[in-house]
Amino acid sequence: MTKVNDPKRERSAWIRCCAAVLLAVILLAVSGFGIFKMTGTPADFAAIEMPGEQTVEPVGSTEDVQTSTIPASQVGDYVQHEVFLLLANFAEGNRGDTVTERYAVVPVSGKMVTFCFPQRWFESEDAIDQATQDLLNGRAYTIDSYIRVTGTVAELPDSVADQLYSWFGENKEWMEQGGLIPQSDDYADILSDVMVKVDYVGGMTQTAVVALTAVAGVCLLYAIYELLRILFKGYAPKVEAAEAELPAETAEAEDSDDIEVEITESDPETGEDVTDVEVEITEEPDAGEQSEAPDGEA
Repeated sequence: MTKVNDPKRERSAWIRCCAAVLLAVILLAVSGFGIFKMTGTPADFAAIEMPGEQTVEPVGSTEDVQTSTIPASQVGDYVQHEVFLLLANFAEGNRGDTVTERYAVVPVSGKMVTFCFPQRWFESEDAIDQATQDLLNGRAYTIDSYIRVTGTVAELPDSVADQLYSWFGENKEWMEQGGLIPQSDDYADILSDVMVKVDYVGGMTQTAVVALTAVAGVCLLYAIYELLRILFKGYAPKVEAAEAELPAETAEAEDSDDIEVEITESDPETGEDVTDVEVEITEEPDAGEQSEAPDGEA
Protein backbone atom coordinates (compact mmCIF):
# COMPACT_ATOMS: atom_id res chain seq x y z
CA MET A 1 0.00 0.00 0.00
CA THR A 2 1.41 3.38 -1.05
CA LYS A 3 1.96 5.82 1.80
CA VAL A 4 0.38 9.24 1.43
CA ASN A 5 0.27 12.33 3.60
CA ASP A 6 -2.91 13.67 5.03
CA PRO A 7 -3.34 17.05 3.22
CA LYS A 8 -4.33 18.87 6.40
CA ARG A 9 -1.43 17.51 8.46
CA GLU A 10 1.02 18.11 5.60
CA ARG A 11 -0.08 21.74 5.30
CA SER A 12 0.47 22.27 9.03
CA ALA A 13 3.92 20.68 8.77
CA TRP A 14 4.88 23.03 5.92
CA ILE A 15 3.81 26.00 8.02
CA ARG A 16 5.95 24.83 10.96
CA CYS A 17 8.91 24.17 8.65
CA CYS A 18 8.78 27.64 7.07
CA ALA A 19 8.28 29.31 10.45
CA ALA A 20 11.37 27.56 11.85
CA VAL A 21 13.49 28.68 8.89
CA LEU A 22 12.22 32.24 9.19
CA LEU A 23 12.96 32.32 12.93
CA ALA A 24 16.49 31.02 12.30
CA VAL A 25 17.15 33.78 9.74
CA ILE A 26 15.79 36.43 12.12
CA LEU A 27 18.04 35.21 14.96
CA LEU A 28 21.09 35.24 12.70
CA ALA A 29 20.20 38.73 11.48
CA VAL A 30 19.82 39.99 15.05
CA SER A 31 23.31 38.67 15.79
CA GLY A 32 24.60 40.49 12.73
CA PHE A 33 25.64 37.11 11.27
CA GLY A 34 28.54 37.48 13.67
CA ILE A 35 29.24 33.76 13.77
CA PHE A 36 30.69 34.01 10.25
CA LYS A 37 33.07 36.74 11.42
CA MET A 38 34.07 34.70 14.46
CA THR A 39 34.83 31.59 12.41
CA GLY A 40 36.86 33.60 9.91
CA THR A 41 40.25 35.26 10.35
CA PRO A 42 39.93 38.79 11.76
CA ALA A 43 42.08 41.55 10.28
CA ASP A 44 44.97 42.97 12.26
CA PHE A 45 44.07 46.23 13.95
CA ALA A 46 45.73 49.30 12.40
CA ALA A 47 45.45 52.66 14.16
CA ILE A 48 46.78 54.51 11.12
CA GLU A 49 47.37 53.69 7.48
CA MET A 50 50.37 51.38 7.38
CA PRO A 51 52.74 50.57 4.51
CA GLY A 52 52.34 47.09 3.16
CA GLU A 53 54.36 44.88 0.85
CA GLN A 54 56.24 46.32 -2.10
CA THR A 55 55.75 45.01 -5.58
CA VAL A 56 59.26 44.43 -6.98
CA GLU A 57 59.62 44.86 -10.72
CA PRO A 58 62.12 42.77 -12.72
CA VAL A 59 65.66 44.12 -13.16
CA GLY A 60 65.86 46.57 -16.02
CA SER A 61 62.19 47.45 -15.89
CA THR A 62 61.30 51.09 -16.31
CA GLU A 63 58.17 50.72 -14.19
CA ASP A 64 58.08 52.42 -10.80
CA VAL A 65 58.06 50.26 -7.70
CA GLN A 66 54.52 50.09 -6.30
CA THR A 67 53.92 50.02 -2.57
CA SER A 68 50.65 48.71 -1.16
CA THR A 69 49.20 50.16 2.03
CA ILE A 70 47.11 48.76 4.83
CA PRO A 71 44.26 51.17 5.58
CA ALA A 72 43.45 52.15 9.14
CA SER A 73 40.77 50.07 10.80
CA GLN A 74 37.29 51.54 10.51
CA VAL A 75 34.31 51.50 12.83
CA GLY A 76 32.57 48.13 12.61
CA ASP A 77 35.65 46.14 11.59
CA TYR A 78 36.22 42.85 13.41
CA VAL A 79 39.92 42.89 14.32
CA GLN A 80 42.60 41.20 16.39
CA HIS A 81 45.61 42.65 18.16
CA GLU A 82 48.50 41.46 20.33
CA VAL A 83 48.76 43.67 23.40
CA PHE A 84 52.37 43.95 24.67
CA LEU A 85 52.18 47.35 26.37
CA LEU A 86 49.41 48.79 28.50
CA LEU A 87 50.07 52.26 29.90
CA ALA A 88 47.13 52.73 32.25
CA ASN A 89 43.49 52.03 33.05
CA PHE A 90 41.87 55.45 32.94
CA ALA A 91 38.16 54.57 33.18
CA GLU A 92 35.82 51.80 34.29
CA GLY A 93 32.34 50.60 33.55
CA ASN A 94 30.13 49.48 36.43
CA ARG A 95 26.96 47.54 36.99
CA GLY A 96 25.93 48.43 40.49
CA ASP A 97 29.00 48.00 42.67
CA THR A 98 30.65 45.54 40.25
CA VAL A 99 33.26 46.65 37.73
CA THR A 100 32.29 45.02 34.45
CA GLU A 101 34.78 46.62 32.04
CA ARG A 102 38.00 48.62 31.99
CA TYR A 103 39.22 51.20 29.49
CA ALA A 104 42.98 50.98 28.97
CA VAL A 105 45.49 52.97 26.89
CA VAL A 106 47.44 50.80 24.45
CA PRO A 107 50.16 52.26 22.17
CA VAL A 108 49.61 51.20 18.54
CA SER A 109 51.77 52.59 15.74
CA GLY A 110 52.42 55.90 17.50
CA LYS A 111 48.78 56.36 18.48
CA MET A 112 47.21 55.94 21.91
CA VAL A 113 44.26 53.63 21.38
CA THR A 114 41.59 52.77 23.92
CA PHE A 115 40.88 49.08 24.47
CA CYS A 116 37.75 48.16 26.40
CA PHE A 117 38.40 44.91 28.30
CA PRO A 118 35.51 42.87 29.73
CA GLN A 119 35.73 41.32 33.17
CA ARG A 120 37.19 37.99 32.07
CA TRP A 121 40.36 39.76 30.88
CA PHE A 122 41.09 41.64 34.11
CA GLU A 123 43.70 39.21 35.43
CA SER A 124 45.61 39.06 32.13
CA GLU A 125 45.36 42.82 31.75
CA ASP A 126 46.82 43.33 35.24
CA ALA A 127 49.80 41.15 34.31
CA ILE A 128 50.52 43.20 31.16
CA ASP A 129 50.06 46.44 33.09
CA GLN A 130 52.54 45.33 35.76
CA ALA A 131 55.08 44.22 33.15
CA THR A 132 54.76 47.58 31.40
CA GLN A 133 55.35 49.50 34.64
CA ASP A 134 58.42 47.36 35.36
CA LEU A 135 59.79 48.22 31.93
CA LEU A 136 59.12 51.95 32.26
CA ASN A 137 60.66 52.12 35.74
CA GLY A 138 63.79 50.18 34.79
CA ARG A 139 62.95 47.05 36.76
CA ALA A 140 62.83 44.99 33.55
CA TYR A 141 64.30 45.32 30.08
CA THR A 142 61.88 43.23 28.02
CA ILE A 143 58.29 42.09 28.09
CA ASP A 144 57.97 38.41 27.38
CA SER A 145 54.21 38.08 27.68
CA TYR A 146 51.33 39.41 25.65
CA ILE A 147 47.62 38.79 25.11
CA ARG A 148 45.93 38.36 21.75
CA VAL A 149 42.44 39.80 21.75
CA THR A 150 39.69 40.06 19.18
CA GLY A 151 36.94 42.64 19.08
CA THR A 152 35.08 45.26 17.12
CA VAL A 153 36.24 48.78 16.32
CA ALA A 154 33.75 51.31 17.74
CA GLU A 155 33.49 55.04 18.21
CA LEU A 156 34.87 56.38 21.46
CA PRO A 157 31.97 57.56 23.68
CA ASP A 158 32.14 61.22 24.73
CA SER A 159 32.27 60.39 28.44
CA VAL A 160 35.18 58.02 27.90
CA ALA A 161 36.92 60.47 25.56
CA ASP A 162 36.77 63.19 28.25
CA GLN A 163 38.48 60.88 30.75
CA LEU A 164 41.08 59.87 28.14
CA TYR A 165 41.96 63.50 27.36
CA SER A 166 42.17 64.27 31.07
CA TRP A 167 44.54 61.34 31.67
CA PHE A 168 46.64 62.31 28.66
CA GLY A 169 47.00 65.89 29.84
CA GLU A 170 48.37 64.70 33.19
CA ASN A 171 50.86 62.26 31.64
CA LYS A 172 51.82 63.92 28.34
CA GLU A 173 55.07 65.44 29.59
CA TRP A 174 56.80 62.29 30.83
CA MET A 175 55.66 60.28 27.79
CA GLU A 176 57.23 62.88 25.49
CA GLN A 177 60.43 62.87 27.53
CA GLY A 178 60.55 59.08 27.45
CA GLY A 179 60.06 59.01 23.69
CA LEU A 180 56.77 57.16 23.85
CA ILE A 181 54.98 59.82 21.84
CA PRO A 182 56.14 62.63 19.53
CA GLN A 183 55.88 66.20 20.75
CA SER A 184 52.62 67.81 19.67
CA ASP A 185 50.24 70.38 21.05
CA ASP A 186 47.27 68.78 19.33
CA TYR A 187 45.99 65.89 21.39
CA ALA A 188 44.10 64.53 18.38
CA ASP A 189 47.46 63.79 16.70
CA ILE A 190 48.23 61.26 19.44
CA LEU A 191 44.86 60.02 20.71
CA SER A 192 42.74 57.79 18.50
CA ASP A 193 39.07 58.66 18.17
CA VAL A 194 38.09 54.97 18.01
CA MET A 195 38.38 52.13 20.46
CA VAL A 196 38.47 48.34 20.31
CA LYS A 197 35.69 46.62 22.24
CA VAL A 198 37.27 43.31 23.16
CA ASP A 199 35.10 40.17 22.80
CA TYR A 200 32.45 42.06 20.84
CA VAL A 201 31.15 41.16 17.39
CA GLY A 202 29.36 44.20 16.08
CA GLY A 203 27.17 45.49 18.87
CA MET A 204 26.88 42.18 20.71
CA THR A 205 29.17 40.12 22.89
CA GLN A 206 30.63 36.96 21.47
CA THR A 207 28.67 34.95 24.05
CA ALA A 208 25.37 36.44 22.88
CA VAL A 209 26.25 35.78 19.24
CA VAL A 210 27.06 32.13 19.99
CA ALA A 211 23.82 31.71 21.97
CA LEU A 212 21.65 33.19 19.21
CA THR A 213 23.43 31.12 16.60
CA ALA A 214 22.87 27.95 18.65
CA VAL A 215 19.13 28.64 18.88
CA ALA A 216 19.04 29.36 15.14
CA GLY A 217 20.78 26.04 14.55
CA VAL A 218 18.13 24.21 16.56
CA CYS A 219 15.42 25.89 14.49
CA LEU A 220 17.10 24.79 11.26
CA LEU A 221 17.41 21.22 12.51
CA TYR A 222 13.71 21.20 13.35
CA ALA A 223 12.89 22.55 9.87
CA ILE A 224 14.97 19.76 8.29
CA TYR A 225 13.15 17.19 10.44
CA GLU A 226 9.77 18.45 9.28
CA LEU A 227 10.91 18.53 5.64
CA LEU A 228 12.17 14.94 5.75
CA ARG A 229 9.00 13.76 7.42
CA ILE A 230 6.94 15.39 4.69
CA LEU A 231 9.07 13.89 1.91
CA PHE A 232 8.96 10.41 3.38
CA LYS A 233 5.18 10.52 3.87
CA GLY A 234 5.30 10.60 7.63
CA TYR A 235 1.97 12.39 7.99
CA ALA A 236 -0.46 9.59 7.10
CA PRO A 237 -4.18 10.08 7.78
CA LYS A 238 -5.11 9.44 11.37
CA VAL A 239 -6.79 6.10 12.23
CA GLU A 240 -10.58 6.20 12.60
CA ALA A 241 -12.27 5.85 15.98
CA ALA A 242 -11.85 2.55 17.77
CA GLU A 243 -15.53 1.68 17.46
CA ALA A 244 -15.31 1.58 13.69
CA GLU A 245 -12.51 -0.98 13.80
CA LEU A 246 -14.35 -3.53 15.99
CA PRO A 247 -15.60 -6.76 14.29
CA ALA A 248 -19.28 -7.00 13.40
CA GLU A 249 -19.90 -9.67 16.03
CA THR A 250 -18.45 -7.48 18.74
CA ALA A 251 -20.53 -4.56 17.63
CA GLU A 252 -23.69 -6.69 17.68
CA ALA A 253 -22.80 -7.99 21.11
CA GLU A 254 -22.37 -4.44 22.37
CA ASP A 255 -25.69 -3.47 20.82
CA SER A 256 -27.45 -6.42 22.51
CA ASP A 257 -26.53 -5.05 25.92
CA ASP A 258 -29.20 -2.42 25.51
CA ILE A 259 -32.02 -4.89 24.56
CA GLU A 260 -34.50 -5.77 27.33
CA VAL A 261 -35.81 -9.35 27.14
CA GLU A 262 -39.15 -10.19 28.76
CA ILE A 263 -39.91 -13.86 29.46
CA THR A 264 -43.60 -14.95 29.78
CA GLU A 265 -45.26 -18.24 30.55
CA SER A 266 -48.55 -19.51 29.16
CA ASP A 267 -50.83 -22.40 30.05
CA PRO A 268 -50.31 -25.22 27.50
CA GLU A 269 -53.99 -26.21 27.57
CA THR A 270 -55.79 -22.88 27.57
CA GLY A 271 -53.05 -20.67 26.16
CA GLU A 272 -53.56 -18.08 28.89
CA ASP A 273 -50.70 -16.05 30.31
CA VAL A 274 -49.84 -17.50 33.66
CA THR A 275 -46.55 -15.65 34.28
CA ASP A 276 -47.74 -14.22 37.56
CA VAL A 277 -50.08 -17.08 38.54
CA GLU A 278 -49.04 -18.92 41.64
CA VAL A 279 -49.08 -22.68 41.09
CA GLU A 280 -49.47 -25.09 43.98
CA ILE A 281 -47.82 -28.41 43.44
CA THR A 282 -49.11 -31.47 45.38
CA GLU A 283 -47.82 -34.98 45.31
CA GLU A 284 -50.18 -37.82 44.48
CA PRO A 285 -49.71 -41.13 46.41
CA ASP A 286 -48.41 -44.14 44.56
CA ALA A 287 -50.78 -47.01 43.69
CA GLY A 288 -49.42 -49.22 46.50
CA GLU A 289 -50.07 -46.54 49.09
CA GLN A 290 -53.65 -46.10 47.83
CA SER A 291 -54.37 -49.88 48.24
CA GLU A 292 -53.03 -50.00 51.78
CA ALA A 293 -55.23 -47.25 53.03
CA PRO A 294 -58.68 -49.08 52.80
CA ASP A 295 -57.25 -52.18 54.39
CA GLY A 296 -56.12 -50.28 57.36
CA GLU A 297 -59.46 -48.63 57.78
CA ALA A 298 -61.23 -51.93 57.68
